[in-house]
Amino acid sequence: MNNSSIIEPQKELNVIDSYDVVVIGGGIAGVSAAVAASRNGAKTCIVEKECSLGGLATLGLVVIYLPLCDGNGNQVIGGLGEELLKLSVNNAPGDIPECWKNEASIEERKKERYQVTFNPASYTIALEKLVLENNIKLFYDTRYCNSSISNNNIKAVIVENKSGRSAIKCKMVVDASGDADVCYVSGEKTVSDNLNRKNAWFYSYSNVNNELKLHHLSEYPYIDFPAGSKTYAGDNYNDVSQLMIDGRKWIADKIDSLNKNNKDDFYPAIIPSIPQLRMTRRLNADFELDESDNNKSFKDTIGMTGDWRNSGPVFSIPYKCLIGNKINNLITAGRTISTTKSAWEITRVIPTCAVTGEAAGTACAVALQTNKTLFDINLSELQAKLAANNVILKQRKK
Repeated sequence: MNNSSIIEPQKELNVIDSYDVVVIGGGIAGVSAAVAASRNGAKTCIVEKECSLGGLATLGLVVIYLPLCDGNGNQVIGGLGEELLKLSVNNAPGDIPECWKNEASIEERKKERYQVTFNPASYTIALEKLVLENNIKLFYDTRYCNSSISNNNIKAVIVENKSGRSAIKCKMVVDASGDADVCYVSGEKTVSDNLNRKNAWFYSYSNVNNELKLHHLSEYPYIDFPAGSKTYAGDNYNDVSQLMIDGRKWIADKIDSLNKNNKDDFYPAIIPSIPQLRMTRRLNADFELDESDNNKSFKDTIGMTGDWRNSGPVFSIPYKCLIGNKINNLITAGRTISTTKSAWEITRVIPTCAVTGEAAGTACAVALQTNKTLFDINLSELQAKLAANNVILKQRKK
C-alpha cells in the first residue's frame, strides 16, 4: 500500500428492506419509472440522494416542460409524459395552451407547442404526493454506492445515508440516476461527456416591483465555443464542485449588474441546489439512437418524442436503447439511455425522460409477472401495457 490509497475493511451490511423494483434517482425519469412499476403491481422504492423529487426540473430550476408535440400540430407523447405535464401546473402557476387543453384544429396547434412553464416548489410537492399515493417507498438523503451482483443479476443495491451503509435487496433495478451510475458500477459499457458548459438558471426578486423573475444564464451551445474555454465533466467530482462555484459567482455578478442602476433593488431569491449539467454519462449499448433516425420505425418502440429545438422531427425510441449487454435485471431511463451525441441533446429533456421512465418501470413489472429477464421479455406485452396507458407508439396525425 502506498500513500495514495487505503484499503477499506470488509464488513457485513444490514439489509434494510427488499423490493421488486428499486429505482435509483428521483428525477422525472425515476418518478415515472416508479409510478409505472407500482401501478403494474410491483413493490417499488426510489433511492434519491437529494431531499426532494424532480431533479433538474425542480432542484435545478429547469422549469420548462418541453413539448409533447412535433411542432406540426401532432401530439407524440402521452401516458405519464402527459400526466406529469398536467401535474406540473395543477393547482399551481402556469397553464396549458388552450389549443392543447381543448379540441382544436391542426392549424391552430401548429401555432403553439404543447409545453408549459411551471413553479418548481409546487411541482416538488405534487411529485412527492403522486409517489406516496402510489405506495412507493422514498429513501431521501440516500446515495447509491454499489451493486451486489451474482450470475449477472443485481441481488442488492448498496446505499449510504445518515444511518450508515446498508443494502436493499431487489429483483429489478432502474438506473434513473441521470449519470448512468448503476450501469457504470455494475459493469455495463458507458460513455461520458466532458463538454458541459456553465449554467445558472435562477430567480431574482425586486423590492420595488415585487417581481420574481426567472433568469436563464447559460453558455450554450456545446459546439463552436472558443478553444480553451471552461467545460465540465459530470462524472468528475472536481468539475461538479467547480460548476456549482462558477454558477453561483455568475449569479452574484448578474445581480451586481442588475443593481448598477437600481440601487440594490434586486437580490437572488431562488438558486439551483444541484449542478445544472445537461449531459454526463450514458449507457453505450449495441444500438445507439441517432439524429438520423428521424421518422424511422422500430419493432421494439416503447414511446416517441419530438425535437424540442425544431418543428418536424419525430423519433421512435426502441427498447434496446434502455438495456445493456450484461446485467439481466438492470434497465436505464432518462438522459442515460443509449444514444449518439446528437440524439442525446434531444432525449435528455423532461418529457422524453418521462417516456423512457414509464417504459422502464413497466418493463420491470412485465419481467416480474412473466418470470423473464429484461433481455427476453415479451415486447408485444410491454407495448400493449404502454398503449393501454395512452403511450403513443405510432404518430397520430389528424
